[in-house]
Amino acid sequence: MRANFLSTLLLLTVLIFSSNYSEAQTQTLGAKVEYKGSSKKLAVMVSDVLHFNVSIETIELLDLKKNGLAFEIVIVGKLAKEIVENEELKQAIDKAEKVGAKLVICEYALDLLKVDKLKLDKRIHITPNALVYMFELKDKGFNTLVY
Repeated sequence: MRANFLSTLLLLTVLIFSSNYSEAQTQTLGAKVEYKGSSKKLAVMVSDVLHFNVSIETIELLDLKKNGLAFEIVIVGKLAKEIVENEELKQAIDKAEKVGAKLVICEYALDLLKVDKLKLDKRIHITPNALVYMFELKDKGFNTLVY
């Protein structure tokens, strides 16, 4: 009986804390994010779909146009292949363009992964080497992050 009571108590505790956690997450997901940094130029390098989507969601929360921010997403690695082959990512590209992000893809990654560049969405700019491009963005005053 005592073990049964402890199990029930533990289960209730877990349920209470998990419902509070999910409620807190729900409240912050739709809210705008205030960027308090001094640089108005931001860039991320992403290599997978998850971080690509999170970057776009963050851009939406930052409200680039209203806050005068520039944001670039530099695509590398396996994402360079997926961005061409995965039709579902077209919606993410549309969303990125709508919120004012510039998309740049690494030509070196496209070549390594044998991706047909003719199939690449025309809204995505090509750079010969993403690492060099990120260094150049840093020199131009961008805050950069590699995911």
